[in-house]
Amino acid sequence: MSNAIATAQEKPLEKQQENWQERMELVKQKVGSGLTKTEWELFLYMARLYDLNPLLREIWAVKYNGKPANIFTGRDGLLKIAHKSGMFDGMRTVLLVATQTGVEEADIAPKGAEILGAKCYVWRKDMSHPVEVSVKLSEYDTHRSTWKEKPDTMIRKVAEAHCLRRTFSIHGLYLPEEFKQAQNDAQNGESINNTVIPANEGEPKDEPEEEKSDPKFDELPKEVQRTIIQNTDHLFNQLSAMTECDKNQVKNEVFEQYDVSGLADLSYTELRNLYRDLSSRVKQIA
Repeated sequence: MSNAIATAQEKPLEKQQENWQERMELVKQKVGSGLTKTEWELFLYMARLYDLNPLLREIWAVKYNGKPANIFTGRDGLLKIAHKSGMFDGMRTVLLVATQTGVEEADIAPKGAEILGAKCYVWRKDMSHPVEVSVKLSEYDTHRSTWKEKPDTMIRKVAEAHCLRRTFSIHGLYLPEEFKQAQNDAQNGESINNTVIPANEGEPKDEPEEEKSDPKFDELPKEVQRTIIQNTDHLFNQLSAMTECDKNQVKNEVFEQYDVSGLADLSYTELRNLYRDLSSRVKQIA
């Protein structure tokens, strides 16, 4: 047994999983090949933001024929985010089947019954009622491959993804199964049209590596900007509630420490540091 393998086995599994950032070249070879600099930066931002390990296939990028890349996770990736929040309190998913009297929920569809969709319930420890989301099979079924063989399993996954995102304010991460066009195009080797990174939006021109190493907030794709705003705003709300201070006062004090007037003045690296800083403050107060 090599020393490297022996050392890895001695480390706790959780610690090994965190070490993907120390193997950046391997990550780039596995999931970042062909990505533009902005797409690669976005991919790393999303992986770090949601603590998903690309080497364990918890998050990955897809790119075909030089078109804009797409960033995906699996249902288990969304579940990991939910568990790590400390607020996850259970989930139940049922099928929606057609009956003579209308639509009914079923754990298993009766033989010959038409499956109309699926419904997911997710409970949070800080909410008195579950979040409920229903999705229609016809909106996602490609009638090909796994959808044809296991439509009930596939539509359940879509319902769970929708519900987990809504319950835990997860933005910018989707399942491939949620995009009919994505699945068809992936099988045909074509570009995925329903992209997380909008085409021609925030896409920089080819420039020397050293000139574009740390893009500013305004240079990031619009979807990334929205995600940053939503997540930092959520943390500011938490800090405001915990400290019983006005939200704007909290924001002003934080931005004053960074010597900026707002998010637009921060670079990509500074935005990551800000998010870690705010998360750390919330944990310390809690």
